Amino acid sequence: MLATFWRFLRTRFLLTDDMADPAEIRADVEAGIPFQGTNLWVLIFAILVASVGLNVNSTAVIIGAMLISPLMGPIVGIGYGAATMELGLIRRGAKSLLTATVISLAVSAIYFRLTPLTDAGSELLARTQPTTWDVLIALFGGAAGAVGLTRREHGNVIPGVAIATALMPPLCTAGYGLATAHWAYFGGALYLFSINCVFISVSTFLVIQVLPLPHHDFESSQRARRVKTIVWTLAFITAAPSVYLATGIVRNDAFTHNAQRFVDEQLNLPGTYVVTSRLAAGPRTLNVLLAGQRLAPAQLRAARAKLPKYRLAGALLTVRQGLARVDSADARALRASVLADVRSRQQQTLVSYEGRLVELQQRVAHADSIAAPGLPPAAALLREVRAEHPAVRQLGLSRLVQPAADSLRADTAVVVALRVRQALPAAEQQRLAAWLRVRAGGRQPVQLLVTSDAPAARPAKR
Repeated sequence: MLATFWRFLRTRFLLTDDMADPAEIRADVEAGIPFQGTNLWVLIFAILVASVGLNVNSTAVIIGAMLISPLMGPIVGIGYGAATMELGLIRRGAKSLLTATVISLAVSAIYFRLTPLTDAGSELLARTQPTTWDVLIALFGGAAGAVGLTRREHGNVIPGVAIATALMPPLCTAGYGLATAHWAYFGGALYLFSINCVFISVSTFLVIQVLPLPHHDFESSQRARRVKTIVWTLAFITAAPSVYLATGIVRNDAFTHNAQRFVDEQLNLPGTYVVTSRLAAGPRTLNVLLAGQRLAPAQLRAARAKLPKYRLAGALLTVRQGLARVDSADARALRASVLADVRSRQQQTLVSYEGRLVELQQRVAHADSIAAPGLPPAAALLREVRAEHPAVRQLGLSRLVQPAADSLRADTAVVVALRVRQALPAAEQQRLAAWLRVRAGGRQPVQLLVTSDAPAARPAKR
């Protein structure tokens, strides 16, 4: 039973069935490493597109830049070279990645130095500090990219990984920080970029290690051992700080989550409002500005006593009450909070509008089918009519209910309203009306209404 289950799992999760030829995989990896000619120009254009998207706060433009960015090539090359024990690939990948990083920073800094829009939008601020989820996305996204790269058919894996791992926006954000001397933005964005690069390389290394790909052949076993030692040492030196930093990110996120829960539950009381809350995981401090009804010293002491309950033992809580205590850090926190709220509301509004648009389109299509049984929708009927009558500009369909005096059932007629550039001759209108009755199948009367855009003729002066 256990053997059958194991065979079932092996069959389902086997990675060698549709694996490409090793020579083809290596050729794809090597083709993505160099930054010269086409790759270099595509990189520059992608940087400019991403910079514009961050500048105008457009998510769609930023996604487009990530799709055309060639930054994944050298990062995958480093991971592939480490897995196959090829120092040449590692050196070339690292050199290309360094070149691409410097060029990206320079181009984005020049753009942000010249643009008249200097405010940092929500899309840009979102790339100034990595989170736990960025680490996981880089790790899992890099693994998916490595698996997709080794398949005979790449499909949509590589573009999806380029969007998910988001290598280009952090670099452009670092360029913004460099151009505007916001060194916190510069350091945070560059930190996020380095986290992405390292974990994509690590996940690529692990996937390639699992696959049956040929390793580099050495002239002697002594040289092979030396190269393996160098590769594993480099991999450890590269990955160990990132793992330490990732652990720190997880710890900081846990502190921020617990601190925010403490503020919401213990300080956001009826009649008292939290204006800003600055939560710093490094020094373990909570700096809160309150407005409204002032909290008594006993209430503050009771709140501080509950810090260990939220895993905040040893944290320093500073509570300031009254808007007169606002400082510059509060103003920056308020601005960031407003930008985040605006971004969230914009996304919710966009989703609502898209859903409403789909609903209205469905209603219009349904109304067309109800209004004119036997006739196609108005858009399709307009194309048919214009084939014989090019002067027709617009066409509308509706149903006219005519109450019958001597019958329990009302009579209905289909009304076809046309808007034309110039008046149609009476004979042409009669011919068009007859065609519409035939086109409707003769099941209901069809009335034709024609409106002309041409101005009415003025009577001649005597």
